[in-house]
Amino acid sequence: MELGVRMSGHPTRPPRRATGARRRGLVRTLTAVNVLVGLGVLAAGVLAPWPWQARVCVAIVGVGLLGNALLAAREWSGSARWGDRVTTRGSTTVIAYDRVPAYAAAWGAGWTTLVAALGTVLGVAAGSVGLALVLGLPFVVLFGLVLIDSVLALSRGAEVVADRERLTVRSWNTETSLAWDDVERVGPDVTGGRAVLAVTGYTATTSWTGRRLPHAWPRGARLVPGRLEVDSRAVEPHSPWLLSVLRDWAADPARRSEIGTADAERRLRQSV
Repeated sequence: MELGVRMSGHPTRPPRRATGARRRGLVRTLTAVNVLVGLGVLAAGVLAPWPWQARVCVAIVGVGLLGNALLAAREWSGSARWGDRVTTRGSTTVIAYDRVPAYAAAWGAGWTTLVAALGTVLGVAAGSVGLALVLGLPFVVLFGLVLIDSVLALSRGAEVVADRERLTVRSWNTETSLAWDDVERVGPDVTGGRAVLAVTGYTATTSWTGRRLPHAWPRGARLVPGRLEVDSRAVEPHSPWLLSVLRDWAADPARRSEIGTADAERRLRQSV
């Protein structure tokens, strides 16, 4: 049976390459469509015989859509995110998260908030106070809260910080920490459709700490006691080496002596 499968002419790698090619083709198509829509909306805002107020708002929408298309294309492509994210800060080794997704969120929330605010102000100035406030103000609040959270996230950043006693992961919404001596397992996992490097503590561990970072949007960020999660995509291209290094540091206290040194940076930069 195994021989028949091997000789059937259906090896696994070509279909994977074909799937990757289809994905890239789909990304290009979606990006092109978004760019064309953005250009069309921008052209309408510049050239259409509308009142200047409407033209300004439509032009802003066009510019916003163009920015969204370019940022989304990078996110959809699935290609590796190149860059050196490793630094030494005092006696700690730090791996910073890729900031482009946070910039994309701030961009999208920024131009939608601007359009909603302009529309509301212009409606009030035109005398349609009640209608402008009812239709515009909810969107100003909605998009404004997202914008505030995006700015807060960018201002504090997201990173993985290792010292010789603890590992700390500050994502865009949460901060969790665990002592090395309480780490039971380090391995890849999937959470909410995202690939993560999961660091799990022993059931009875008391060293784990976790908190939700300040935010404006009324949401509850996910926290799992005893567990740290590193977004694999956010720390590319260091993800594979980070997994190996974290396993070494968790398993062997002697290896933690390299934390905060050039040796740790060198190990994490093998893929750069």
